[in-house]
Amino acid sequence: MAVLVYLENWDGAFKKQSKELVTYAYDCAQALNTELIGVSIGDASEDGLNELGNYGLSKVLTVKGDAFGQFKSKTYAEALHVAATHAGADVVILGNTYNGKSMGPRVAARLDASIVTGAISLPNTDGGFKVRKTVFSNKGFADVEMTNDKKVITLNVNSYRLTENAGSVSLDDISGSVTAPDGDATVTNVEKQTGKISLTEAELVVSAGRGLKGPENWGMIEELADLLGAATACSKPVSDVGWRPHSEHVLR
Repeated sequence: MAVLVYLENWDGAFKKQSKELVTYAYDCAQALNTELIGVSIGDASEDGLNELGNYGLSKVLTVKGDAFGQFKSKTYAEALHVAATHAGADVVILGNTYNGKSMGPRVAARLDASIVTGAISLPNTDGGFKVRKTVFSNKGFADVEMTNDKKVITLNVNSYRLTENAGSVSLDDISGSVTAPDGDATVTNVEKQTGKISLTEAELVVSAGRGLKGPENWGMIEELADLLGAATACSKPVSDVGWRPHSEHVLR
């Protein structure tokens, strides 16, 4: 038995949410009295992986190669499935990011596992295995009982504290055990947002809604965000009508 955590990287680097995820997975492993193992897919920085050791990670399975140069859900899910089998993992934890949301159900199907998406707290193991998650667009909570032997959990970003648990990381390359599946999507172009603070990484956010009357009035929001070193955000109706990009949409 082990807890396996997927270490998502962005151009080889790890963000705050990766440290948050490792902290959560470490606490989960401690509660279950088992081992924590990480899995890194693609070309991740070894320095970044070593830094994650400061949050409780001691062992990382790595999967590298041309097939894993860019994220493809089917291919990455197969790598994660192989890693979970290799580690003997009963609990697999991912971030509730775009990539995590697309991989989680695939991995759960391969493992015949229960899955909870959007978790916000550690599992309650008193008499079972219950995980609290958000529902109704973050307006409510549900405690979900996971009854399968294997479990897959995706953790909401910015929902768990950061705690350092100093340690060192050992790397184990399992690339030879992973075969990229046929028929996956082909990535032809990637457009990345630059020059702005990521909403998921921001400590401060300046948000507005339809009260601004139109996109031409958003300059004051951007100016205030620049002065505060904050990210800009908007309500769902604003992004739906095209005043602001959907990447700025916040649920509440």
